[in-house]
Amino acid sequence: MEKGAIKKRRIRAFQSSWLDEDVFKGWLAPYHQEDKAICTACNTLIRCGKSDLIKHSQGVKHVENINLKKSVDIDNNKSEKLSHKDKVKQFEIKLAAFYAEHNVAFYTVDHLVPLLKDICMDLKVVQDFTLGRLKCTNIVKDVISKIVDNLQSSRFSILIDESTDISDSKLMCILVRYVSPVNKKVVTQLLELVTLDARDCSVSKLFEIFKNLLEEKKIPLKNIVGMACDNASVMIGCNNSFMQRLKLEIPRLVTLNCICHSSAIVASKACEKLPSSCENLIRSISTYISGSAKRCAILREFQEFFEVERNKLLKLSNTRWLILQKCVVRILENWNVLQNYFVLAVVEDKLKSAEVILSHLNDDIIKAYFLFLKYVLNFFNSFNALFQSRKILVHQLFESSQQLIRQLGRNFMTVNSLKCINNLNVDNEQNILNLENIHVGLECENLLKSLPLECRQQIKLACLDFYKTAVQEMLKRLPYKDPLFEHLTFLDPKIALYDENRIKIKDLSHIAVIIENIDITQLDFEWRILPSIFDDEQTKELASLEIDEMWGKILAHKDFNDEIMFPNLQLLVEAVLSLPHSNAEAERIFSIVTDAKNKKRNRLSNDTVSAICVTRSSFQAEGINCTNFEIDPRHLELHNSQNLYGNKNTSDEA
Repeated sequence: MEKGAIKKRRIRAFQSSWLDEDVFKGWLAPYHQEDKAICTACNTLIRCGKSDLIKHSQGVKHVENINLKKSVDIDNNKSEKLSHKDKVKQFEIKLAAFYAEHNVAFYTVDHLVPLLKDICMDLKVVQDFTLGRLKCTNIVKDVISKIVDNLQSSRFSILIDESTDISDSKLMCILVRYVSPVNKKVVTQLLELVTLDARDCSVSKLFEIFKNLLEEKKIPLKNIVGMACDNASVMIGCNNSFMQRLKLEIPRLVTLNCICHSSAIVASKACEKLPSSCENLIRSISTYISGSAKRCAILREFQEFFEVERNKLLKLSNTRWLILQKCVVRILENWNVLQNYFVLAVVEDKLKSAEVILSHLNDDIIKAYFLFLKYVLNFFNSFNALFQSRKILVHQLFESSQQLIRQLGRNFMTVNSLKCINNLNVDNEQNILNLENIHVGLECENLLKSLPLECRQQIKLACLDFYKTAVQEMLKRLPYKDPLFEHLTFLDPKIALYDENRIKIKDLSHIAVIIENIDITQLDFEWRILPSIFDDEQTKELASLEIDEMWGKILAHKDFNDEIMFPNLQLLVEAVLSLPHSNAEAERIFSIVTDAKNKKRNRLSNDTVSAICVTRSSFQAEGINCTNFEIDPRHLELHNSQNLYGNKNTSDEA
């Protein structure tokens, strides 16, 4: 061979005889290029040299793939032998095993099964999808929870609350409430769960975080019409508070201290006027019995003997005004049971604490206070329960506040003094009933008849202090004489649709001040003609609907030129419907936080917890769940590698 000549390489072709050799069986296959073969187990091309093929067959990865292929083939062979019915059983058993191994709540299977049936229709999709811990977390954080609708152009209210979650991190939840331009329904959902630096939770810092959040989401601050929060000084203080700073930016802002929190504070301050023996007895009984399985079992035996429903005795929480009445009612239901239980406990346990509890249970004065609390706390609990509702109730705040004051006042004040609540004076003795005429509840009154006069007077005086304190606190905290809230009653179909009920709401000028650039003259015209637009049958049908649905139909009404008939009224109504009646939704968010960060998921980052809460809040607001959640093009656009994996923190452990 001449120097520099190119040496010809011998092409080794695939030999069909190799397929019969044991070392190549089950994985070797020919390829369309004659000098190549393919390994079906590894999905790899190999040069057609027998030594190369043998070398590949001895590789660790190849051996693992061959073993996996054999196990799959065995499973497939077994599966082929099973009937369809047995295959279904096998699927259900494996899924149940997953629930058991990972301690997943069994009720979630009600959503998982229809979800699997929906998303597993295409076998190719099932085979190709990949969803690991990191990807799943980032989809929730950066796809599902990132869709912010309507707030760039809609007027809305904010609900704010700050708290400490179970990991001692300071959190602030910011909710928004607005009328959806799509279906005209009122929506209240979480905008963001913000992590705060516990070292600096000053007003300026909170407000700075809030403004930055809205700027980041491109939501104009001027679109805010109302704000609801609890009674914390950092939120509602007169001089330097979050509310005051927001009012500087939005002078027309409508503000509301949470009505439920206000009523709870009223009840709490009033309870301080009663002897502490009632609360002490509740705590003592709960501590004595609930700390021992044996004592709980003995109590159940006593309940069965006295034919009393076998309910646990409730514990007082830190927010005792919310649970106090339930505790009181439960103790009273078991009063006779407990007396007999502690007679036995004194003899058998020989503890001083049991003797003290028994002496209190035998004290009719303490029982009288229990019966009074059972009666009087019902006023506050009913009021609180009403405004915990998710229904639209902002138009009922004024009348319900006045009603609560009158209802409580009738127990200790003269009828004439309650005619004008705006000038109510509980310190004027002429407005107070005689001590014997002060009503403390029928059961309590019956017990007082058996007590000496001095004891009756002592109890009545304490109850009078309760009543006075409660009414004084309500006069300070409830919107019973605010003209704005009085005029919000125009939302009520009884006023909006019937001329004869418009005595107090002749025009809407008091409310129109919360909207910029609204035509007052046209608004007055639209308000005047509203009842005459619909006939009796239409009016009756509208009045039977929910408030937001009723107004949605009214405001969609068009004139003969096919133009919206109430454009100015629409601006006002949608702004007013966005006003919250309480801050209860914010409290519910912290319940979601606790649920999300359970013991198995306590290392979730706050960003991930926020995303979970935003997702669940939006699902609740829209009345949907994972089975009917619709994916739109924006979700698909956000689902990309850069968004899901670019510079991501992977510290979550879920």
